[in-house]
Amino acid sequence: MLIQTIILCSLAFANAKDANVLMTEVFAIALDPPMFNWTYEGIKDQFVYQASLLDAPDLPSWINYIYSEQHRSGFLYGVPPKVIDNIPLEIVALNKKTYETRVENLNIVISEKLNSAKYEVHLKIDNLNVEDMFDVVRMESLKNVFRKELWKNSAFDLYVTLLNSAVELGARKPPNPREGEGVVIRLGSETAFSTELIELQKEVTPLSNLPSCPRNFKKTSVERYFREAGFVLDWCSFHLVDNNNSAMHRTNELVKDDYYMHGDVWQSISKFDVPQRSYYNELMVSLLVPVLILIILGLFLSFLLCFHHDELASHIYDMTSDQISYSETIHRPSESIRSFNRETTLSPDLCSHSNSPNSTMNRGVHCRPSPPPYVKPRGTPDL
Repeated sequence: MLIQTIILCSLAFANAKDANVLMTEVFAIALDPPMFNWTYEGIKDQFVYQASLLDAPDLPSWINYIYSEQHRSGFLYGVPPKVIDNIPLEIVALNKKTYETRVENLNIVISEKLNSAKYEVHLKIDNLNVEDMFDVVRMESLKNVFRKELWKNSAFDLYVTLLNSAVELGARKPPNPREGEGVVIRLGSETAFSTELIELQKEVTPLSNLPSCPRNFKKTSVERYFREAGFVLDWCSFHLVDNNNSAMHRTNELVKDDYYMHGDVWQSISKFDVPQRSYYNELMVSLLVPVLILIILGLFLSFLLCFHHDELASHIYDMTSDQISYSETIHRPSESIRSFNRETTLSPDLCSHSNSPNSTMNRGVHCRPSPPPYVKPRGTPDL
């Protein structure tokens, strides 16, 4: 089985295509239908590509992949580390119309670049995407701004040392989907910075404390050169990179940092190498804090009830006493009225005896009010 695997790998290397790249310089490899002996038929999203290391699940950290609707192709791009090596890649293509799958092997051959950049200019372009910078004409337009106006001594060795999406580096996507996401790019040269670049750095130094500038926030004295070429720069991100932080030193940190490589064999990370984290403290805090708050609230409410208990009892006693005295006051006049009525009813002056035989009432005491005294009308004769 091992011999068969070695034979298959040898055949893959023999049939693989080579892509030569240079250290510290951005490369871009197009993945298109002719690479897999297919013909583009004008159907949108007809082809899908997936790239990875040979016999590995993913790409190295310094290789990025993006599919461009504008070019109808996929692109592998990045900056090689400062190590002379051959990186075998496996690219799988799918035709979504016929569901046919084809595989191509690609060897990225890293070579040393003579006269690597020692000085770099860091730029952030707001109105473009990464795929726009794969256009050779647009890239040359940006370089010509420096070659002809700002960094004339770098006309013979100016090249791109960094290219990445601003969103991938932590920037936010624009609110308008039609606007570009932004591109972070560095142009490097072995030639020292010109006087124009140094003056431009001094001009934008007050903006260096801001993480990013809104579009059209600041205009500089060289704004017209970039506007004419179709570039809108974020001047808060503009700065010069000297020899100590140049591409020559930066690429030493990019040597296969995401993979554990031993020879030509990729080995996955072991379970024991995965960092462990204890959730004991978080669990205790999530349990103890609510319990303590509940206890404190219970004690506080108990204190309030105990403190106001005596006042509440005395208040209730006073209310009860007032009600009892009020009822007694009302009861006494009613008793007086009833006793008066009883005495008046049984009084002999107000009672008369009826001895009429035609009376249907029982004989006895019949109480009625006394008639008023007789008063003789005026003008009547005496009888």
